[in-house]
Amino acid sequence: MEMRGECERGHEALSPDGRAYICSHECTFCASCARTMAFVCPNCAGELVRRPRRDARPPAPPAEGARDLTVRRATRSDLPVLVPLFEAYRNFYRMPPDLARAERFLADRLERGESVVRVAERDGRAVGFVQLYPSFTSLTLGPIFVLNDLFVDPAVRRQGVAAALLRDARDGARSRGAHYLELSTAVDNPAQSLYESEGWRLDREFLHYELPLSAPSTAAGKA
Repeated sequence: MEMRGECERGHEALSPDGRAYICSHECTFCASCARTMAFVCPNCAGELVRRPRRDARPPAPPAEGARDLTVRRATRSDLPVLVPLFEAYRNFYRMPPDLARAERFLADRLERGESVVRVAERDGRAVGFVQLYPSFTSLTLGPIFVLNDLFVDPAVRRQGVAAALLRDARDGARSRGAHYLELSTAVDNPAQSLYESEGWRLDREFLHYELPLSAPSTAAGKA
């Protein structure tokens, strides 16, 4: 696929890893123009769909402290080591502790195949995890993953664990044919710089809304 560097209508510059829309003939438009044209190509009347992103940067080498890490898929047998990390993650967002409910929640997700949990280990000890929820996108008609939870043991932070988990999530989603990954995070979360260093882009096109249907004490479900 030719990664054209300019919108054919508004002539906006387009990066290989930026948001763009194409038709079956690879006519290429920026997101703003695509919306204005109701996602219909003015040249061939074909549907405009989101162009796959291509990371133009070379893969970053693993951080020094991440070279002895292993990342693998978690199963129900990992609950004894996962639950304390999961509770620490929830506590970061000021949720009241509830080990029993946290364990049931994770057990249900794993047993029903409703999420993918990847655990990072060092010297046989779990030091972090990422949880992804499978979903779909109607615009490009394919699967995506929501990176809902990411947590690293404070004792091993700034040693490449979070970056290793993000790269593992990226590679795993790509191997499953996902069109993209998405996440939301607290506006004051210092991990934003890490996300951007790993190729994540802040979405300045769409607003994120929530409709509360219950009354938790504060927001949860943020990476």
